[in-house]
Amino acid sequence: MLTLPYFGLLALVAVLTLPAPWRGLQPIDAVFLLAGYALYLAQALKRGKEEGEKGSWSRKEVALAVAGVAAMGVGAYFVVRASENIASGLGLSEIVTGLFITALATALPELFGAWSIARSGQVTAATSSVIGDHAVTMTVALVPLALVTLPIEDLRLFSVNLAFVALLPAVYAALIHWGSDEHGFTRGQVVALDATYLVYLAVMFLWVL
Repeated sequence: MLTLPYFGLLALVAVLTLPAPWRGLQPIDAVFLLAGYALYLAQALKRGKEEGEKGSWSRKEVALAVAGVAAMGVGAYFVVRASENIASGLGLSEIVTGLFITALATALPELFGAWSIARSGQVTAATSSVIGDHAVTMTVALVPLALVTLPIEDLRLFSVNLAFVALLPAVYAALIHWGSDEHGFTRGQVVALDATYLVYLAVMFLWVL
């Protein structure tokens, strides 16, 4: 299961960002973040090889993948600009915009990809792709911020978000381990995951923001 190595990445981020003497991200942290992701990727590839997963890509599939990455890059730019326009029009703060508008909009490609994979019957692959996406977000995506040095000005905001970034996959792992033996998620498991997110929203609006 990819959740355990993912927890390792979260622990790395916590060690790099939370302790008072070096709170935040510094340029040297970029090295640790990239090393952490490299180890995560290596164990994922090793596990896939041990489990006998095989696959080959045609030139057309490679070209489509490259084009897809480029399209997502362009789309991400317009998502951010559109979020800024929405925030400006509604008078929202940058924090609220980032957490609840930009984050949701950038998650849509991931949601569609996971849904598409799950529809083909590859439920494990679909859920693993979501975890893999978050692994990139918590390591590679933080590298540019580390290179320019990022201080943590609101420790409560950062800590709560980091805690829930760990809690949600923990709930997911628990549901997989102790839940139903059926193929995929049951309705009750989906409700439990949604309830966890609602708790996050309540904590954010009632205690953090």
